[in-house]
Amino acid sequence: MLLVVLVVLVVLVVLVVLVVLVVLVVLVVLVVLVVLVVLVVLVGF
Repeated sequence: MLLVVLVVLVVLVVLVVLVVLVVLVVLVVLVVLVVLVVLVVLVGF
């Protein structure tokens, strides 16, 4: 039973870490896109 609980905990931790990493990557991509758009607008005008 303890092994099962440990495995479940490890899987949950891995899933949480993966979700956090995905969210961070998405945020970084959005920030880069916004910066690029702002630069294009500034250079355009």
